[in-house]
Amino acid sequence: MKWTACAATAALFVTFNAAAAPADKSVVEKSPDVLAPMQLKKKTVERATLPLVLSPTLLAAAAPTTEEVGDAESFGKNVIYLGLAQTLPVTVTDDCTGSDPTLERCLIANAAPATTTFDEANLATISLPAKASKSLLCFTLTPFIFVNWQNSTGAPALARFNAVADITIANPLLDDPALIDPNTGLPFGGVIQVGLTTWSSTHTLQNGEVDNERSTQSRACIAGIISQRALIDNYGLTANQAKDFFKKPITLTFGSRGSVALSTFTQYFYGFRVYGDN
Repeated sequence: MKWTACAATAALFVTFNAAAAPADKSVVEKSPDVLAPMQLKKKTVERATLPLVLSPTLLAAAAPTTEEVGDAESFGKNVIYLGLAQTLPVTVTDDCTGSDPTLERCLIANAAPATTTFDEANLATISLPAKASKSLLCFTLTPFIFVNWQNSTGAPALARFNAVADITIANPLLDDPALIDPNTGLPFGGVIQVGLTTWSSTHTLQNGEVDNERSTQSRACIAGIISQRALIDNYGLTANQAKDFFKKPITLTFGSRGSVALSTFTQYFYGFRVYGDN
């Protein structure tokens, strides 16, 4: 058997302001794409219990384990392209006159220095047929960020922006009311919600100061937006249920949520490319 391994890379471009406000304590993203500390601890403990010496016969016959390669279910499989989507832009400004809701979601900004929040759903959709992928959905996420900040409050104030890509994963397997999401204690109701962080900034602007951000970034998946391993470890499904999940059609619906302050104009959208394995 010929085994192949694929690696994905992500390019990240971030600007920093010299007058940046003190950063909050970092929070690890709670999504299937980022391994939780307990998952990493489990891998370390299980790896330590492996025998130090294996015979050549056993080595040849044994498939790699999750403890060895991180994702045994996808190891050696081929990468396949499954589609792409680009969300409608979310615009935050002082006047939405003439805005077309079929082309953008426009929100009126709160008066400075108050924060304006946004939470927009159904900005794009990808519908995958049954058995589109074997064990995971991987991705490349590219957000486009345009922010103009201006402080006209008469005093120093904080300029802010943050945004999250919200993804709803719908699958008929999750319609079963007996399946309980261990993260909420409630039935899945047919869907799993995933939030992927993109970009944030908080910095101080003096009275009369202006600033802007024009940023295009890319993030490639680590563990994927969903996988057999995540369904078992994160969502409490059995191994057979996790396999059946990928035998059914999957619909991805994309949204955006976040907040901005001290901005005269903000626009945010993102592109999403999906990969699978077979």
